[in-house]
Amino acid sequence: MTGSPRTGLTSRLAFWRVRPADGSPGLAGTRVGTWDGPLAVVDSRATVQPLGDGDGNGWQVEWWIGADDRWYAPEVEAAVRQVRLGAAPVLETRMRVSGGDIVATTWAAQADGSAGPAVVVELANETPVPVAVAVTVQASAGGWIRRLSVDGRRLMADGAAAVVVDRDPGRFSLVDAGGDLWAEVTGGRAVEQAPDPVRCRIGAAAGALVVPLPHRTALRFAVPAGDLVDNPSAVLPAVERVVAAWASRLEMAATADVPEGFDAQRALVDLLLAEPSASVVVELARWGFGEEAAQRLQSGWPGSGADRLRAVAALWDLTRDPALFTRALVGVPLADGLDGIIRAGGDGSEARRAVGALAGLFESLGDHTAAADAASLGEMASPVEDAPLAVDAGPAAELRMLADRLVRRTTDGLDLLVDVPDAWLGQPVEVLGLATPVGRLGFAVRWHGERPAL
Repeated sequence: MTGSPRTGLTSRLAFWRVRPADGSPGLAGTRVGTWDGPLAVVDSRATVQPLGDGDGNGWQVEWWIGADDRWYAPEVEAAVRQVRLGAAPVLETRMRVSGGDIVATTWAAQADGSAGPAVVVELANETPVPVAVAVTVQASAGGWIRRLSVDGRRLMADGAAAVVVDRDPGRFSLVDAGGDLWAEVTGGRAVEQAPDPVRCRIGAAAGALVVPLPHRTALRFAVPAGDLVDNPSAVLPAVERVVAAWASRLEMAATADVPEGFDAQRALVDLLLAEPSASVVVELARWGFGEEAAQRLQSGWPGSGADRLRAVAALWDLTRDPALFTRALVGVPLADGLDGIIRAGGDGSEARRAVGALAGLFESLGDHTAAADAASLGEMASPVEDAPLAVDAGPAAELRMLADRLVRRTTDGLDLLVDVPDAWLGQPVEVLGLATPVGRLGFAVRWHGERPAL
């Protein structure tokens, strides 16, 4: 056994449940990543699990604290609190230790140079005593580590950099399936010299880098997506820069200020880091991220061909931007693959209606024959309205529900505020830049006593 104080953390839901593209239950936690995509899931106890290629060879990174009285692990301590610091994917986790807090701030960033992106964890010692920090690497549920080694400030799992600390470790511990990492570290059996690599045929190798952390100081470690060799504190930006960068990118998005405290900006960040799906594409397009929606369509995802076709039609319907279909954002342009998308969509009424919606796109691309054929096919669709695209619980569902409350398409235009909760009555509502089939929508509701003004 590798040993750990873990007690079923994957059953503890934090924020929203991450689901992989195949729809199976995923990791519980919050996705952190960069604008280019998600890098890891961070659970409510600050454990970092990188999002790999899904073939099972995965690990997770945790931290344990050795104080003057005993060792503390966030996954089993009662006094652990976690908050998200605004819309950006930045988490702050506090654990009570010896009359103060150890504060873990977790974010993701792109390293300077060619080192690639990484998840960064900064541990600040706000306790009145110096502590030891054990940064650990263990196999994740369903994953394995068959070879683990120390390379200076790095732990290497199966040849890849699993974690990098920003200073020389004071002690080290590596175990195979017959060892107990928790017992080795907390029992004082970690060694001062880097040990030889360990190998484990069943994939249960585990290890720790033990680093001193004096009172009122901080350290950083990184969980890289690439081969990070440099000091994380030197090549990865501070959390303030990351928060500012996310705020800058969100300036292009639609906004919705509504009662009840729903944070549309936070939901949009979660949407950008969600697994690609048809519903994610639609909401990205609706909320002002047409290019990101097109990127996800170009990269593809497992699932229904009909849903993919409907997502393409929705992207055109909401943006009317031919450039999104002719530019090679990821791989080949969408326009080059439209024939295959249409064939894969089937011959049902929903597929015919989606093809009909693309008539204007074909016209704008100069293919008048295809435009006429698409329009004719759309006229053959059933007059019964299509069922909405299926949406898993998560940011796409939250944003679609909000959009449906704010505006709905009708045969002669748009209806506003068609499903207003009682809590909204008498409260201001303001919307700016929400994409609709007839253009970008903006409106505000103000109240004069019991009378609303639009």
